Amino acid sequence: MKLLRIALSFLSRTTGPLRRMRTWLPLTPQSSALLLVGLYLLIGPVPHSSDIVSAALAFGLVAIVKISIFLVVGQGVRLRTKTLLSVSAPNTPVTPHDLARVVLTLRPARILPGTYLACSLEFDYEGSSPSIVKIFGSSSKERKVPLDLSFPHRGSWDIRGIRCVIRDITGLAKFSWLIPAQSSVLIQPPFVPDTTLPLLSSTQRPGDLVTDMLHRHGDPFDIKPYHPSDGLKKIVWKAFAKSGELLSRHPEASMTPEGFVTIVVLARPHDDDLCGKAIAYVRSLKELKLDVVVGCEGSRGRALATDAAQCEQLLIDSVWDAARASHQGLIEATQEVLDHCREHAKLTVRKMVLFVAGARVADGSEAEAIRQLGAWLGTQGIEPIFCLAEPRQLRIQSSPSLARKTLKLLITPPTAETEHASADNYRAFLTSCLARQWEVFV
Repeated sequence: MKLLRIALSFLSRTTGPLRRMRTWLPLTPQSSALLLVGLYLLIGPVPHSSDIVSAALAFGLVAIVKISIFLVVGQGVRLRTKTLLSVSAPNTPVTPHDLARVVLTLRPARILPGTYLACSLEFDYEGSSPSIVKIFGSSSKERKVPLDLSFPHRGSWDIRGIRCVIRDITGLAKFSWLIPAQSSVLIQPPFVPDTTLPLLSSTQRPGDLVTDMLHRHGDPFDIKPYHPSDGLKKIVWKAFAKSGELLSRHPEASMTPEGFVTIVVLARPHDDDLCGKAIAYVRSLKELKLDVVVGCEGSRGRALATDAAQCEQLLIDSVWDAARASHQGLIEATQEVLDHCREHAKLTVRKMVLFVAGARVADGSEAEAIRQLGAWLGTQGIEPIFCLAEPRQLRIQSSPSLARKTLKLLITPPTAETEHASADNYRAFLTSCLARQWEVFV
């Protein structure tokens, strides 16, 4: 078993340099096979049997490969010296798994007959759907070529460059180079029109800080000109005796408390539905003119959000840091929100709203990390309120067969133990929240 793991790790280390070597070598698998056949003929039948047919075939194969390499490499070097291609990303944001159209602009170029130019985009992060466009022939005008791509999750997908590969139609030779590009495709969380979550205020301001301009239900200490609808009891008779002007008492403007909501969105890269629901909730709070402070996993010192637009931008910018965040990062992201409330808002937080994906708490280790975060908030005198996005699918755990256990031992390293989202873990998390009297909204 140890020998198998050593062999697999050795193969993973050696295949990386081989892949990098393939990008600049002009040989292809077809031409390599032809060269091996020609080499075999030159070493074997030709010297030993003086076979003229084998000699002609061997030299012919080698000559064909050489000519193909010469034509392709020569054309590739000529095209590489020009600024051949540019890329234009879509102007409007796209949601995950939808097609985003990226346009490649090919300047006037001459591509020799029997060859073609294959173009694809390379991103700083892996995960986008592969898409390759093939360009044939020559043109004296610019050509615009669309590329339809899909992306697995939100984020600003920076384009590293355009990978250009010149090939011949027989597949015997290739020449590859990368054109740097400075552009990005913006993928935003899906739009959720409304939310069913109630107002979950983290604290309350004193009632005399905010004036209600629509309703005046305070004490009748204000004075205004008399109106017949005021009645005789509201007339200020002393003022009438001195000035001869009828004045009546008017209620003061009433004071209403204003909610202050603190939110932490614990969203991993693929938790886009959770992000959409969190943004919809922030939008509904701002429509009520409430103050909101939003942090998220992987924020790492970024400015916290105070409205729906800032919340969406924060969730997009922090997605790559959220992918690398550890369980300790959950407490760090929550601590950033608490520090902001203490330093800037001068408020003491009593409750905190935590948005969590249901599939995440259905994972054993992730659920334990969320429980530890709730316990840590309890030590700070803060009550956690969990808003769970219902998981799309939960797996009922069953005892694996002997063959599956053996296969797992052979393939999966002992340090890379994985747990699937199960209904048992999901129910266990809800039960633990109930036992600790934590509020949960699904």
